[in-house]
Amino acid sequence: MLMKLSSKPATERRGFLIIIIAFINLSFVICHLSFAQDLPRFYGEEVVVTAARLPQVAQASPWNTSVITADQLKNFRTAGEALRIVAGVDAQSYGAPGALNSVRLRGANASQVVILVDGKRVNSPTLGMIDLGDILTDNIDRIEVVRAPLSAVYGSDAVAGAINIITKNNQSVNRGVILLLGSYGEQKYSAAAAGSAYSVTVSSDQSGGFRRNGDYRATSAAGKLVTPVSLGEMTVDYSLYNADKGVPGVPTSDADVASATEPNDRQKDKNTAVSFTLQNGASRLRAYQNTTDQQLAPYIFGASSNQTVQTGLELQQTNGRLVYGVEAREDQGKTTMSGGHTIRNYAVFIENTFTLARRYTVTASLRGDKHSTAGTAVNPRLGLAYQPNPDLVVRASAGTAFRAPTLNELYWDDGWMFGDTALKPERSFTYEFGLERQLSGNSFAKLSYHRTAVTDLILWDWQSSTIETQAKNIGEAELEGMEFELSRALGDRGTAFVNYTYQRAVNKKDFDALAVGKTLRYTPRNKYNVGLTLGDSTLLVRYVGERYADAYNTIILPAYTVVDFRLARRLGGFDVELACRNLFDERYSEAVGNDPVTYAVRSYPLPGRTYSVGVKWLF
Repeated sequence: MLMKLSSKPATERRGFLIIIIAFINLSFVICHLSFAQDLPRFYGEEVVVTAARLPQVAQASPWNTSVITADQLKNFRTAGEALRIVAGVDAQSYGAPGALNSVRLRGANASQVVILVDGKRVNSPTLGMIDLGDILTDNIDRIEVVRAPLSAVYGSDAVAGAINIITKNNQSVNRGVILLLGSYGEQKYSAAAAGSAYSVTVSSDQSGGFRRNGDYRATSAAGKLVTPVSLGEMTVDYSLYNADKGVPGVPTSDADVASATEPNDRQKDKNTAVSFTLQNGASRLRAYQNTTDQQLAPYIFGASSNQTVQTGLELQQTNGRLVYGVEAREDQGKTTMSGGHTIRNYAVFIENTFTLARRYTVTASLRGDKHSTAGTAVNPRLGLAYQPNPDLVVRASAGTAFRAPTLNELYWDDGWMFGDTALKPERSFTYEFGLERQLSGNSFAKLSYHRTAVTDLILWDWQSSTIETQAKNIGEAELEGMEFELSRALGDRGTAFVNYTYQRAVNKKDFDALAVGKTLRYTPRNKYNVGLTLGDSTLLVRYVGERYADAYNTIILPAYTVVDFRLARRLGGFDVELACRNLFDERYSEAVGNDPVTYAVRSYPLPGRTYSVGVKWLF
């Protein structure tokens, strides 16, 4: 019997109605704004860096890439929020603000997506993923999302693709002060200073939360120093995030969304990152270290901790369109249930891009990784971009990828769940075809189809005879889908866009026969995004279809539609904004959990309608 965790009645019908209205309004704006007729070409000339480790014109790339721009990022508080508008991305939040926020690509799970900050991986060595709610947008210049297997470029975790969060350089930092106040006691204070060789950004964020024990306080800082040295140019980056969060758990009942089954649980996070990059012409040497310290104090089950240190060294050489290099990484983790352990990974990579007959761009990549517990993995990829005329690009690509086991999967031991040091990497093969059409000098449309087969999935196998659970390579999955994107420039700083995602993610092999053939959890079949930006004012409409919240497809999270808008104006020497999130007060959720006492399944509610007003003074 299906269990449907409903929110408001007729949610799906209203969602489609809002989408239709938004499409009509969007079409009217696109067709009637006369000032958008003589713009220069804006798409295709955009330079991206994530898919190939070096700057590449987007239109010439075989890999499906989307960019969240600096103007779009103004509408969001965290990277996790911003990624919701991208085709092929499924976001999952356990509440807001401060609650765990992860993203998946094309039906793959969060640990099968490599997250990068300025090209440096930040996936947790213990958890395999990262809380993108901890990465604030204050210091982000843009986010590049590459939906393709990228283990041939970045190694482990890049099964479904890569998300590269690119921070502001010293010239793009907005020097000034920001004050923002909002619903549920939301407060934000931010300041930034910058010169030709340095930049510093500091921020304080807090909220009382819309649920009991849902409060959140965080301070963050980021700095960048660029200086010439005898061997070239040295760039030093540093960032700090320090937060104290309430962890309310699921509500005590579906009727009282503001309640908490864990009213006394607290979590403290401290994340730091530092990197040194030496650039000398076509040579780049980079060393970095990321640390996390997460302390969780549950009222019922006892305190736990998760501490990690990730240290990396990279050497990359570029010769025209040929790029090659070596990497070394050491991951240390110390957790309550996994103990303290260290794993190491060494890699070599090479990639070459060349042009044939002036219309074909071919990219071939190869990378070999040597993991201290998972062994050797060699991953190739091949991509083709064919441009029969200046306004049309045909793409085709294929590649393999892998995900090495996390420290938790290797060493977990809580008395009834056990990791396994003999685990193999998860492996995948993906192919994709796509078309991209320049409709005019200021608009484009893109359509793509992809298919992925994943084998050796790591699952936690429960044995009824021993009442124990063991991590094993026994799963297989099939991921398939289509993505459509349409975008048009409106004036100097206006943009209208629509994207649609269809995806099918099926469990093909499992230790539990009843789960085989079922849709993977939290994967909507359909998703839409509609956006309209005029200057600094924005209207966003997000629709997410029904998702199953369990392996047997018996618990359904209803579809939802959320409308956000932001109005911004220049008044005197200040920029003033008014924002409303969830305009129609939609009741919805993106994850379920269990009552710690009764084990009843309930959903984690997300906020209803909220308001905020902000003032920015730039100098």
